[in-house]
Amino acid sequence: MTTRPIRSRAAGVFACGVAAVVLLAAGGAAAEEPSIDQIEYHPAELPPDGARTRLILTGVGLTVGWYGAGVGVSYLWPDAPNAKDLRLPVVGPWMALGDVGCGSNESGCSTGIVIARTALAVVSGVGQAGGLIAIVEGLFMDTASSAAPPAKAAVGPSFSAAPVVSSDGAGVEFFGRF
Repeated sequence: MTTRPIRSRAAGVFACGVAAVVLLAAGGAAAEEPSIDQIEYHPAELPPDGARTRLILTGVGLTVGWYGAGVGVSYLWPDAPNAKDLRLPVVGPWMALGDVGCGSNESGCSTGIVIARTALAVVSGVGQAGGLIAIVEGLFMDTASSAAPPAKAAVGPSFSAAPVVSSDGAGVEFFGRF
């Protein structure tokens, strides 16, 4: 049995204490945040023209990348009962969740491995679904060039009607601008 000299323990404790003091004594960053009056936000402004293409390409990249991760997991554990399901794009990871566990031909399978590959399958499925959502968002997104020109104000009189229902009866209200 070996014992450490008291000096080396004290030196280690002292070094840890100095490191803690240095790390905890550092001041906060002094960055100036803009005030609410300095922020310019225009909700009627649309994204620039290239945003649609970038969003679609980002969605494709996410979908393909996470599909590749799912395929990699399927080849990492080829004897798993759900390995073939992971090779299907988008629906494969969700189908693989129906059959988790150790396969009959697997050697060295443990609970930790089953948890790890199931977690990777779920993350792959969420990533692929997120990529598809980004693609759909990009397809239907309005950009500055696709916006309709602003409507002109109505010239001349305008009339409108609205139904009215109350506890005493029902009727129609007419509104007009002259």
